[in-house]
Amino acid sequence: MSLRRRFLSLLALRWFATGLLMPVSLLLPLERGLTIAEVGLAMAAQGVLVILLEVPSGALADAWGRRPVFIASGLVAVAAYAATFVAQSVAAFALAWAISGVFRALDSGPLEAWFVDAERARDAADEVPRGLAAAGGVISVAIAAGSLVSAGLLRVLPGPVEDALAVPYLVAIGVVLVQVGCSWRFMDATAASARPTSAAWRGALASGVRVAFGPRLRLLSSAMALVGVAVAALEMFIPVRLAEFTPDASDAAAVLGVVSSAAWGVAALGALVTTRALRRLSPALLTPALFAVEALGLVAMAAATGVGILVAGYWLCYLVHTSSGATFNALVHERVDDAQRATALSVNSMAFLGTAAAGGVALGALADASSASAALVVGSAFMGVAALLVVAAVRPRQR
Repeated sequence: MSLRRRFLSLLALRWFATGLLMPVSLLLPLERGLTIAEVGLAMAAQGVLVILLEVPSGALADAWGRRPVFIASGLVAVAAYAATFVAQSVAAFALAWAISGVFRALDSGPLEAWFVDAERARDAADEVPRGLAAAGGVISVAIAAGSLVSAGLLRVLPGPVEDALAVPYLVAIGVVLVQVGCSWRFMDATAASARPTSAAWRGALASGVRVAFGPRLRLLSSAMALVGVAVAALEMFIPVRLAEFTPDASDAAAVLGVVSSAAWGVAALGALVTTRALRRLSPALLTPALFAVEALGLVAMAAATGVGILVAGYWLCYLVHTSSGATFNALVHERVDDAQRATALSVNSMAFLGTAAAGGVALGALADASSASAALVVGSAFMGVAALLVVAAVRPRQR
């Protein structure tokens, strides 16, 4: 099996499991007696752990190797899903989400870093952008497929609703165990510390952070921080604006379910188009252009006077969102060495997650004081500035 197929196969397994859980992750705790506020409190444990461990886990992949960290992430995911399957209280669900936060931190970076390392090792660095763009399509299809399988299981399973909602977690555990086995088989060992030591980890962490905030990546890291605010606007205000054009919240939720499912198909289409475009255009040209298109999509959502324009703007954002992430990461990979690759990815991921969380709070306050449309316009402006920062980052290299 070719390197790209191994990479995409592992990616498909990883995100298929996530897709299985998307339809039930909020409904299960509610069915087991938690309030919406308690669910939000329990979920916060995941966000805190991800932000705290994101960069240290990237350094772990740089210091100790991609394969062991990616396999460890799968085993931690199994523990998180098992904890959720048996959880009955706020504390138990908070523990399960905290374990999931550890999984997500460990999972962020090692597989992609392994793929890029392997392509560069065989002198095929030019294949990296197309491989990452194809990965965006695989992720979208895998999530959609997992969600559909989960929905099918919920429809055909007999018994109490609570039991049916827990079944996708058992299926996800099986999928992740297959992923762990395939990771051991598919991922070649990469250059890393032969004997894992804390000194090697500290050295990788310090080196990766210096590179991520150094002259080679400073502007790109700043751009990703701005993207986090824009994406927070995208996800927060599509249901709010839908509610403005539908009779009640239940109708808005029903429409959003269909629109969101279709959005993953649109994202897969965008990834396919981007993969082909990368045969002629460089990531340096495509990334700011894709950011600009997403900014236009946010403006369309803000200006919409009906469901049609609102959904069109939302799908336009999804058409380019995963693809822009892939081309952006390709720019990052061009500017880092193998020894700092996973840490640099983690720094950008932490910048995105941190500003998305803070931006969500700020944009929510703005929407309360003004309107959801105003918050979407601000999100669009942040995305536009991110595009300009990418242009500024790539211009010296183009010269």
